Amino acid sequence: MIAMALSCQPSLLLADEPPTAMDATVQIQVLILLRQLQEELGMGVIFVTHDLGVAAEIADTIAVMYAGRIVETGSVQAVLQRPLHPNTAGMLSSTIVGHKRGTRVAAVPGTPPDLRRLPPGCSFAPRCPHVLVACTATFPPEQRFEAGRMACCLRLHQDGTLGTVSM
Repeated sequence: MIAMALSCQPSLLLADEPPTAMDATVQIQVLILLRQLQEELGMGVIFVTHDLGVAAEIADTIAVMYAGRIVETGSVQAVLQRPLHPNTAGMLSSTIVGHKRGTRVAAVPGTPPDLRRLPPGCSFAPRCPHVLVACTATFPPEQRFEAGRMACCLRLHQDGTLGTVSM
C-alpha cells in the first residue's frame, strides 16, 4: 500500500495507522522507511496513530484529537513532556512507560462520546477530572502558548498551567 501511494510522487502522504498489527521489528522497519522516504522525496507526512510511542519516534509535531476535534498541538517533546489538555495528560498516564512494576496504570475514566450525538460544549467534559460547569456549555476556544503550542481547555492559564477560571 505504501509503495502504491508513493508511485504517484505525492507532496503529502496520509499514513493512517500504517504499522497496526505488525510485530515490533517490522513496525520499526516501516517507521524508519517512512522517515527516509520523507526526507529523500521531500514530502510531508501526516501520520495518524493511537500509539504515542510511535508518534514520538516518527513525528516532529503532534496534534491530539478528541471526538474529531484537535484539542492540542505542539512539538513532540513539548506535548509528551508537558501536556496541556487533560485528554493528552490522561493518554500519557495510561501508558505503561515509566510505571513501576505492580502499580496500577491510570486509565482515562468513562467512555468516548457517540460522534453522531456530541454533547454541547467540550466533548471531553464527561471524562475530565478538571471539568467546570462552563465546559458543558461551550467548546473551549483555541489558546496559543509558546511557539507552536495550542490547546482547547477553559482551565488553562496563559502560562500553560491548569487552574480555575472565572466565567
